[in-house]
Amino acid sequence: MAPYDGDLTELFTDAFFAPAHRADGPSPASPYLGLRHLQSRLGDQRPLLADHARLRAVLELSAMTDPRLFFAMFLHHCMAIGVALDFGAPHEDVARLASGQWIGAALMNETGHGNSSSAIRTQAVFDPAAREFVLHTPTPEAAKRPANVGLDGFARLAVVSARLRAGGADRGTALFLVPLRDENGPCEGVTIEPLAPTPLLPMDYAKVRFDRVRMPYRSWLRDGASIAGDGSFHDPLGPDARTRRSVGMSRFAWGAVTVGLAAAARAGVALALTHARHRRTHDRLAGDIEAIAHLNQQRLLFGAAADALAATAVARRTTALGWHIPPGGGVGTGPSAAEMRTLALNKVTVAVLADSAVTRCRSACGALGFFPEHGLIDYQALTTAFLSAGGDNRLIMLDAAWAMATCPDCVPPDDETAPGSWPRLFRTRERLLHAELTSALHTGSQGGTVHFETWNAQTELAQRLAEAHTARTTAESLHGTWCAPEVSETARPLLRDLYRLHCLEQTAPHAGWYLARGLVTPGEVLALPERINEICRRLVPHAEALTELLEIPDELLRSERRCRTRHRPTGMG
Repeated sequence: MAPYDGDLTELFTDAFFAPAHRADGPSPASPYLGLRHLQSRLGDQRPLLADHARLRAVLELSAMTDPRLFFAMFLHHCMAIGVALDFGAPHEDVARLASGQWIGAALMNETGHGNSSSAIRTQAVFDPAAREFVLHTPTPEAAKRPANVGLDGFARLAVVSARLRAGGADRGTALFLVPLRDENGPCEGVTIEPLAPTPLLPMDYAKVRFDRVRMPYRSWLRDGASIAGDGSFHDPLGPDARTRRSVGMSRFAWGAVTVGLAAAARAGVALALTHARHRRTHDRLAGDIEAIAHLNQQRLLFGAAADALAATAVARRTTALGWHIPPGGGVGTGPSAAEMRTLALNKVTVAVLADSAVTRCRSACGALGFFPEHGLIDYQALTTAFLSAGGDNRLIMLDAAWAMATCPDCVPPDDETAPGSWPRLFRTRERLLHAELTSALHTGSQGGTVHFETWNAQTELAQRLAEAHTARTTAESLHGTWCAPEVSETARPLLRDLYRLHCLEQTAPHAGWYLARGLVTPGEVLALPERINEICRRLVPHAEALTELLEIPDELLRSERRCRTRHRPTGMG
């Protein structure tokens, strides 16, 4: 079957993906049926990761159509196939995943520890006589959870992290491709215990345990490591570096999650903006007017648009690095520690911006934002989930702040070289917070060693530093992207206003901090609300053009097809 070369949007507007909200909730099987349906329509047996632009478009459209479909798609195409390719899985296993014969999953986290990816207790013990691995869950707390593998009827192949023991020694955390279930049920030795259903992003979540499951040597994602016939073990990485390399599989998630969250946020804003333009309200002073004429609606929705487009700009620079696989696989390499921090912080930035955008849209839309048939509540479920999923935002921020404060090469850039006044202001905040944190850690250290009590006392300051860093890097990126000469004459003034709005809203919560340090004047602080209002009033006549900037196919705004029928005045095109 030839690969599909038509408009990808058409794949998501056929009858298979028509919105259907049952009284007893969404069908648990629909994300996986949707995944296989898309695979059959795409007609391409190559992994989608072979074409980053195509994969990004498919994931964005999936998130706009059904966040649960996106959830299944990114785990399958990125966390299973991506990791399999990067770590050198056998070609036939990659082919079975790429065809949709097996649906991929990723089992990293364990029940008993927060941040468990760095302290895996599931064991994979090498049996030299059989040249097999024995996969085992040693305690109830080592069960893998949560994993969306609880549904019968689908063959599932998972990337599983386990503590590798060979030759009687701990070799670090390694990755394995493990069949969990076929169409008839769990595989031998695999216990899959469904978890209680959740109303937010409902999937077939489960807890998974392994009881001495025998795995062939080929199931080990060796990544350049090997065990010779005499049992001698070779790995170009030591145990600690191997663990970091295995945990680094999260980069595939960050590339996918950022584009999905940004797409959901843009779809939510497009829906809410269109609704506000066509919805009539009866105001006690103005009478019958459009909802968008109200300043409170403008502040919510134009702020949401700025958040969603900023999230998109950050997300689209994340995929190239997050999804990069060298020819032949990574073989013990992968992004550097600094690049991994950037990818992780990009995930945090996009998750926060996208969640803010959808929250504003739901607030502006009233009841429209509550019922699932309109989509906003589903988008909110996705953005809420990934404030913790894919790496907890707060832990990521603290890890980044620790690196900034303890690495000599992580000093914030000088503010004099920043482009534009806003990045200079944000650089100054980051530099001052960095100095404050490093000074506090130095004062509390003993013999140059920072102990837990000292660090623990400074974690709120550390989080503020990481937030200042992401605010600065986002503003610099937006300045370069939205103010570039190649931006169209139609879009430039809109993007310029959205850039200013974004920066004003990043500044306002910290106005007291800036004022106390003499970086702004009292008059500038008092003027902040009106400066935001002025931008919003200027954007009102361009609300339709702004909606077009969001790049959401009109066919996917499922609730607006209903809203326009009910609310649009006669004669409006």
